[in-house]
Amino acid sequence: MKMPKIDNWEYFGGGWRRTGPKTSRVVIDTHAHLFPRLGKSKGWDQDIHTKLSQNHVRDFTTFWRKKDNSRIDGFLLDYPSDDIGQLPNLNFRITDHGRAEFVKDGIEYYMQIAPPGLSTMEVTPERMLGEMDIAGVDLCVLQSDHVYGELNEFYGEASQKYPNKFAPLAQIREWNGDEENELQELENAVRKQGCKGLYFSVEGFALNGYIDHIDDRKFDPLWELVEQLKIPIWWFLDARKKDRATAFMERLHELIRWTQIHPNIPSLLTHGLVPATLIHEMGIPDELVELLKNPNTYAEFQNPAKWPEYPYSEGQDLIKRMCDEVGVESFTWGSDMPFSAGYWCTYKQSVDHIDIHCDFLSEREKNLILGGNAARLLDIDINK
Repeated sequence: MKMPKIDNWEYFGGGWRRTGPKTSRVVIDTHAHLFPRLGKSKGWDQDIHTKLSQNHVRDFTTFWRKKDNSRIDGFLLDYPSDDIGQLPNLNFRITDHGRAEFVKDGIEYYMQIAPPGLSTMEVTPERMLGEMDIAGVDLCVLQSDHVYGELNEFYGEASQKYPNKFAPLAQIREWNGDEENELQELENAVRKQGCKGLYFSVEGFALNGYIDHIDDRKFDPLWELVEQLKIPIWWFLDARKKDRATAFMERLHELIRWTQIHPNIPSLLTHGLVPATLIHEMGIPDELVELLKNPNTYAEFQNPAKWPEYPYSEGQDLIKRMCDEVGVESFTWGSDMPFSAGYWCTYKQSVDHIDIHCDFLSEREKNLILGGNAARLLDIDINK
């Protein structure tokens, strides 16, 4: 049977796709997720997990009233404090099909905190491998936010089963990052469970009253261990405080000071330079641009979260500006799968908006953003 073709398209059985010369490009997604069923991860204090999960979505604005499915817009989960101890008790719970439910003023609501395709609220390695095959992604870096539960053991099993497909990031309780048990957790995650880096989120600082700072001396033993293990750090700098812009800039300046003290530790800013909530308010701060000029500091492009219309022409402008001002060697591509495929675009489109639509990038530059820079950061030989 002959495969139908029209110009630069071909039919592959499930639809039409572009044709073109085969490339040797290795595609590495620096922002993906696997997780066991949400809310069921062993080892977690469920009260802590519920608080972090509810606080994580405090800025969501779209809900549905459960009794009649009416859409309700507003800040139903926000509260007038940055003290997570004052988080209102709304019987917040994660259910199925991407939903969370809660009760406010006696009324039951639900919200889509994830795509409805997450019917059991879990992402198995096999599910993600299927997504990767369709999109043409070779390897995924697994970020490890606490809202997904306790992940090191789960990630270890996935990376052991599929060692060339997943590069997990170790998870610690950052607010206790100076304690011996957390240091042991990190060392075990790297040496025994196959983790390739450390995920460090300031969001968990909420559990300690935001008294901690990235450049506090209390964390020196942690950074010494990171350097000893020769691993990079993935940073999440959004504390989800009420004044998110001020909080982000405070954490950014902490990271700048940290980088001056620890220039030999490679690191990457996750979630697309600036959180989606803030990027249209503050743009890309000059301080962030200067930080990225350090040879060991990288950032992830994640345009689908920032603009509503594919192929994100404004995001393409941002990529061009950043590559011109900083240099293409400082950037990776991250998707936030599986969330991106339900909210923004398909997984393949997330790759294609750079591969196909950023025609100002040379093949070499696309190779670096879509995989080469991540491989260098993770010390992975992609030429094997």
